[in-house]
Amino acid sequence: MSNWPFRFIHAGDFHLEQPLMGVAEVPDHLRDLFLDAPYAAAKRVFDAALAEDAAFVLLCGDMLDCVGAGPRGTLFLIEQFNRLAERGIGVYWSGGEVDPPESWPAAIGLPENVHVFPRGRVEELVHQHQAAPLARLAGVSREKQRSLRPLDFAADPAGLFTIAVVHGGADAAALQARGVQYWALGGRHDRSTPLAGPQTVHYCGSPQGRRPEESGLHGCTLVQIDEQKQARTTLIPTDAARWLAERVLIDETTTRNDLETRLRERMHTLAESAPNLPLLICWTIAGKGPLAVQLRRGKLAAELLGWLRSEYGHGQPAAWSVSFDVALADALPPEWYEQETIRGDFLRAIRQLQMNAEESLDLEPYLAESHRAGTLAAAVSLDGKAARDYALCEAALLGVDLLSGEEPQS
Repeated sequence: MSNWPFRFIHAGDFHLEQPLMGVAEVPDHLRDLFLDAPYAAAKRVFDAALAEDAAFVLLCGDMLDCVGAGPRGTLFLIEQFNRLAERGIGVYWSGGEVDPPESWPAAIGLPENVHVFPRGRVEELVHQHQAAPLARLAGVSREKQRSLRPLDFAADPAGLFTIAVVHGGADAAALQARGVQYWALGGRHDRSTPLAGPQTVHYCGSPQGRRPEESGLHGCTLVQIDEQKQARTTLIPTDAARWLAERVLIDETTTRNDLETRLRERMHTLAESAPNLPLLICWTIAGKGPLAVQLRRGKLAAELLGWLRSEYGHGQPAAWSVSFDVALADALPPEWYEQETIRGDFLRAIRQLQMNAEESLDLEPYLAESHRAGTLAAAVSLDGKAARDYALCEAALLGVDLLSGEEPQS
């Protein structure tokens, strides 16, 4: 049995069928980026395997929906697999929700270096290097409505380093108890390590964030196994465009010029941190004071968004501001709720609705008959508690803006 150090790449959730999404409108000069970023990021995963001289690559599901991705997706993967084959690098693929083994087109054969784990049962095999066993792999492709079962996995009785390859997850303590040294998991788009040590449980994340909620750096994981069979994980960035969620604080003294200065400084910092990468930035302005009121009402927020896009959104690479939102104030002064004013009556009515979550908040009767179907009707449906709470908070702030006259608001 060989205990010499080796390394491999752990990746998954390519979702080649999905372009970047989650924005109301894609500017013309970024359309190719939105379409091609998943492929560019995926290619960088295979580039990393070659550059790091990986022993093998683990793919943990949701690589592509073959129908949604079309011929481009399948041919792209074949090309990348062949690149690895030329260097003798194996590929072990655990199917996920969108890529069960039977979904691969029968007319397009996979190269011999690619092994796809079956559904319904854990398959075990040994990866060899120079005719010596290097690692034992136990993998299974995901079945619908069936979660990972830790009891199906076990450490190698002869002591060979064991890796579980699965799309899905389970309680880290339950996985640790099985004695498997490395759990290569997929199914989460953000990278995380629920357990590190003699047994490591790791989600590699997606190589490319798809939407504003998937902000920050994305990539694949380089796993290095030392002579003591300890796993060390290293993130290799692969994203071809990066979503960022930026929060800027303001207070009662902040002016428009102050805010523009802060935005400009933040833009320069972001550009320096990722000098060769297109950025997709969602801004949130948080705080209180006159400027916060101006941003919530009128055209100031739209003007600042337009300025950011004009100033920074067309460079090479672009730093495109996707949105410019104002965070809701944490709380309104308690005494406002007790005042015998129209504003006080309004806030008490809002508070009554907030305290009684079961009370109906039916807005449809306030719509004109011509608007009681379609987009506008859907917008006021307020499905779910989160949408209801958000609407009530916004209504409270709007009411305060309109009913406070010239009174300073903090």
